[in-house]
Amino acid sequence: MVARHRVALLSCLLLTTVGCVPPENKMAAVEPVILDDADLLYAELPAVRTMEPQGPPFVQGLRVGYLDLHQEAGGRFDLVDRVHFGRKAVASARGQNVQPDMVGLRRISGAAVGEFEAARSRLLAALDANGRRTAPADAAKAQVAYDCWLERTEAGDQAGAAACKARFEEAIAAVERSLAPGAAQQYLVFFAWDRADISPVARQVIEQVAADFKAGRMVRLHLAGHADRSGPEAYNMRLSERRARAVARVLQELGVPQSALDLKWYGETRPRVPTPDGVREAQNRRVEITWD
Repeated sequence: MVARHRVALLSCLLLTTVGCVPPENKMAAVEPVILDDADLLYAELPAVRTMEPQGPPFVQGLRVGYLDLHQEAGGRFDLVDRVHFGRKAVASARGQNVQPDMVGLRRISGAAVGEFEAARSRLLAALDANGRRTAPADAAKAQVAYDCWLERTEAGDQAGAAACKARFEEAIAAVERSLAPGAAQQYLVFFAWDRADISPVARQVIEQVAADFKAGRMVRLHLAGHADRSGPEAYNMRLSERRARAVARVLQELGVPQSALDLKWYGETRPRVPTPDGVREAQNRRVEITWD
């Protein structure tokens, strides 16, 4: 769990009567970070709950969403995640740039890591494309739901994780729809590291593309496969081809004719996020879909 080592220390502060430190020098032995956590729980969060809304709507949405996750964690007696989400609520209220949790923050099984990385890349792509302004409420819901999905998966709560995932998918789809009128004509399908299979989150994007095509909004689709720079250049070229072809197969399954598809692949030569050679970057493992 997040900052797992703080549990015993914070408990020590809250339960000083059990003798966590020598009675003659209790306060001298308490680490500053524990005082910070206690201050967060008993001073900052009550103020954040009762404050007048301020800042842009997206930030207000994060504040409310993370307060809810903080409260839910407290109801489960999960002190560590209660503090973690409380910190994110306070940071949001202060107007700080609060990002969705990194996948590596949690203990997630290998089979699920790729889906979370792809979902996080999809979220960041929508936020960076001005989703925070075009659909602030849905953008905040998507970020909070992603963190909830990640946390509940680590906890082994399948029902809770499924509910958070469903909220994420609904909210991120709404953000992406809000971007369509003013954004470049592009959909992004992200992939796990060294993989070309279509995750459930990625399939949702492809289904939207197929629906738009059938509605007559597109005539010809251009699929461009890409890879990050963490492998040999020749291998990455083949991997980007596999990704483009995987997206094309799903589109055809959904009723888009092969004649309407134009496929290209670029390997590691056109990164979305520039990195040094050998670096893994989730946002570079993608297929870009544009259209005429």
